[in-house]
Amino acid sequence: MGPQRLLLLVGVPLGLLIVFFAPAWTGYDEHTHFHRTADMANGSLFPSSGSRYADELLEQVEETGFAATPVPATYVEDSNFVAGSWVAGNPAWTLGSVGDLLGSRPDGRMVNVDLRPTRASPPTAYLPAAAAMVIPRRTDVPAVVALWAGRLGNLAAYLALAALAVRTASAFRWTLAAVALLPMHLALGATISPDALTVGALFLVVALWTRIRAGDDPPLWLFVSATLLLALAKPPYFLVLALLPAAGLRRRTPEGLFAARVGGGALGLGLLVTLLNSSTKYQAVTSTMGYGELAFQPDVQRDRLLGDIPGFLWASVEAWFTELHHYVQDWFRNYGFFTSGLPAALSWLFLVLLLVALLRLDGDDFAALRGHDRWTVGLGSAGMVLVLFGSSYVYFTDHVAYDTIGQQMARYSAPLLVMMVVAWAPRRLVREVERLPEEVARLVVTAVPVIATASILLTWLVTGTVDRY
Repeated sequence: MGPQRLLLLVGVPLGLLIVFFAPAWTGYDEHTHFHRTADMANGSLFPSSGSRYADELLEQVEETGFAATPVPATYVEDSNFVAGSWVAGNPAWTLGSVGDLLGSRPDGRMVNVDLRPTRASPPTAYLPAAAAMVIPRRTDVPAVVALWAGRLGNLAAYLALAALAVRTASAFRWTLAAVALLPMHLALGATISPDALTVGALFLVVALWTRIRAGDDPPLWLFVSATLLLALAKPPYFLVLALLPAAGLRRRTPEGLFAARVGGGALGLGLLVTLLNSSTKYQAVTSTMGYGELAFQPDVQRDRLLGDIPGFLWASVEAWFTELHHYVQDWFRNYGFFTSGLPAALSWLFLVLLLVALLRLDGDDFAALRGHDRWTVGLGSAGMVLVLFGSSYVYFTDHVAYDTIGQQMARYSAPLLVMMVVAWAPRRLVREVERLPEEVARLVVTAVPVIATASILLTWLVTGTVDRY
């Protein structure tokens, strides 16, 4: 069985289990992303100010300084119902609660929600879920049905992009497939989140990099569409596009220079879109829930970062190594607000087993990636982690002491895992694992996501929740 087939045979059923059995609105910030997607499905590419409810909104603008977006009242009530069950210590997902949600249909009442947290991402990242929600949104089906439709749209887009990446790549195909099947990535792909399309597009760009590096030019339509997709996805992952100019310029051929120009152009487009989005009044969900209203002061926060670069770098490096245990737990045991009951040591065992299996399956590719190419990916991954720490500081903490700078790092670093594995996996082990049968290595790549995902779902459905780590 090849990596693309394994990805689909494992990813499709596990993804569908998450779509329908993961408690509604419990993905990462899913309640907010759901409202943004529903608004797009109703015809608003950007968060609407609700012209049909101008009088009511005018009062809210005067009180809060921003215009909220109107959504059906039952959408908010149903999501609050699920959250309330969890807070009360009850199982988050039961047949009774599903029945109640299926009996709740929009009744014409509208309420206003704050969609500022979603403005960090361009509408492109929400399109798969929004397209799948067009009919449910306009036919007034229950909110949970609209949610399932959006989840299915995201899952289809994520698995399609991941499978295309595996098929396109000329190296590290097993690595791409295995990382795409990580529980956290499946959770992002099978819930409503801009991360689904972003992670899939990132995988595809990494696959294109392997083709350019090998001198095997991908189809023009695929190259242009993939680079544009990542440029218009959730920032700051567009920076990964820098791999393409780096690989193209090293070839020193007309085809390589063309790839460098297209990749560089998409990189510039991603930067422009990010700068335009950063000028909006952004409000982070997590900070609002944890610390109250967060004043977004980009000038002040930029001065803090630039004024204390050694302090920021030290805080980032320290947070990465001291909190890495929590990140590994999130990658294998966490879906949104819930954690599985597996022992924490098993997450590290899963990580080690996957690395060993991939060094066996992609051994020739790991051995061939040396020198400049490996340094480019390795240092690029480290640089991207620092950029993510900076973004986390600006958007989510605003604390001078950097005390919560790693708050979102497990989820934000997960898309970079494919690059981290490619660059940082120990090459000396390639010869040591040659005796491992390929069938065993493939079994490991299959079993890890199945065991981890099943454990998370069973924890949710049976006990409701457990203490974190």
